[in-house]
Amino acid sequence: IAGRLASIGELVSGVAHEINNPLTGVLGYCQLLQDKDLPENVREDLEKISSEAKRAAKIVQNLLSFARQYKPEKVPTDINDVISRTLELRNYELKINNIWVKTEFQADLPLVLTDPHQLQQVFLNLIINAEGAMVEAHGKGTLTITTRRGDDKIEISFADNGPGILKENLNRVFDPFFTTKEVGKGTGLGLSICHGIVTGLGGSIYAKNKRGKGVTIIVELPVSTEIKQLRLTEIVEEESPLELDGANILVVDDEPTACDVISRALSEEGCKVDIVNSSEIALRELGIKEYDLCLVDLKMPKMDGRELYEAIKRRYPDMAEKVVFVTGDTVSEDAQHFLEQMGRPHMAKPFDISKLKNLISGVLKA
Repeated sequence: IAGRLASIGELVSGVAHEINNPLTGVLGYCQLLQDKDLPENVREDLEKISSEAKRAAKIVQNLLSFARQYKPEKVPTDINDVISRTLELRNYELKINNIWVKTEFQADLPLVLTDPHQLQQVFLNLIINAEGAMVEAHGKGTLTITTRRGDDKIEISFADNGPGILKENLNRVFDPFFTTKEVGKGTGLGLSICHGIVTGLGGSIYAKNKRGKGVTIIVELPVSTEIKQLRLTEIVEEESPLELDGANILVVDDEPTACDVISRALSEEGCKVDIVNSSEIALRELGIKEYDLCLVDLKMPKMDGRELYEAIKRRYPDMAEKVVFVTGDTVSEDAQHFLEQMGRPHMAKPFDISKLKNLISGVLKA
């Protein structure tokens, strides 16, 4: 299973990189145009394009999050947000299978000290199971997902209106290899894995049944006393004035659209931008001209961003402190490890132009 998950992670990583590059162009050009004086109807169309592109980017982000291989790590987690992101992963299948999802989320739930990525696996499995039962029984259905606060726990329930479970099977649904599905349609491991994850996180999971009216799976997670009073708050970061005018910047990226968007955005702020499409040419340019900052794509053919950075450290050590990475892939373990180890600023594609400008400005000020 671990090997299969690793393969899925690598597949998703490659697909995400290929999708995030064109999305960078779509969002970038939209943002460049939105800064112009345009008729209101054109502005509205651009907003729709931008909104749909961001939606696609969020789906890719969720896939990366789901496929990424993590060591279990408990962090303060917003349960409602994890469920919402999981539903986005399954949104298309639910629609075409005529499944209506009703959410009843309690607002201002306390954060739970848990592993959000493992929980996402649990929630996705429960959603798929409910979906399959309802489609098989009726060809449609309603899934009601509810969250509520107890005295010292958060309760999450997934209630379907499928056929339910036989009373004698109710206590066996979390047993390994137990399944009521036909041969070839189920391994009997899904709910067992869910049970193992939830109990490993200090919670509990159980089923309630209304024969002929559906099943409700309930997940209970403890509220940690360490974060019992925490609430998610929107952190508004004050944008400091940009200091980009006159900066010489080298952009190293093999994607022409991404380069064009970056060049135009930075040029509008008074930057002098040179673009190269390979690490080899970048090293040559760095030997000829002095730059204030080097913006490097992490994933490129032949010599990638990591190899370029190592070469810069050897040949132009002062320039190594002026490198900023952009990448459409942060799923692979080696990419994550490299970014963490180097400690250099980085931004994921597709990026918001204003955030990229602020990041670059901050590095130039340092």
